[in-house]
Amino acid sequence: MNSRWVKSESILSNDDQTVSPPRPGGPLKPRLDAVQKKIQVQVSRLEELHELLKSKDEDLFHRLVTSVEENNAQYSTVLSSDLARARQVSRVVFLSRVALEKLVAKLSTASDFGDLVIVLSPAMAVVKSLRSSLTPHVPEMEGELGIISELLSGILVDAGQVGGYTINFETANEEAVRLIDEASLAVEQKMKEEFPGIPDLPAMPQKLA
Repeated sequence: MNSRWVKSESILSNDDQTVSPPRPGGPLKPRLDAVQKKIQVQVSRLEELHELLKSKDEDLFHRLVTSVEENNAQYSTVLSSDLARARQVSRVVFLSRVALEKLVAKLSTASDFGDLVIVLSPAMAVVKSLRSSLTPHVPEMEGELGIISELLSGILVDAGQVGGYTINFETANEEAVRLIDEASLAVEQKMKEEFPGIPDLPAMPQKLA
């Protein structure tokens, strides 16, 4: 059964015999399906990137352990810094993936105009936040996230107009922060499980006066 917010794109006249032209932007359901697929593609890309980063992390970690065992303080410091930076990128990638997965799950629950406006408003804020934090590390994803943001914006505006809803951006931003915070907690736990702790570094040799 089609939901109310899908059917309402065409408005019947008083005699219910003729149909007015579709509103600008086209039916909402196909557009929502399309944006969900685009998000899923980015989730898959982030999964692949996460696996590559894990492999890089393992290599750096083993080199660091060897360096520490050899008491090479200077090289250990360099490796430790490289490993910390690599894990920062891994955390951002992992967080973006989890947050987008949560976003897709929420989008799939929308069944009427009210649901759609409630879900899409924070969705835009989430994508904007992820785009800002992710693209410095993965610049090739900026364009796709920008397209996703524009698609969500267009669907949100049309859904709000058709359903006669006012968008509360303050509430939307609060919901977006809550979703990202939930994703952050999950990611921190998974990072502890997947990435071993960085070993203590050997002491740097003291220079003679």
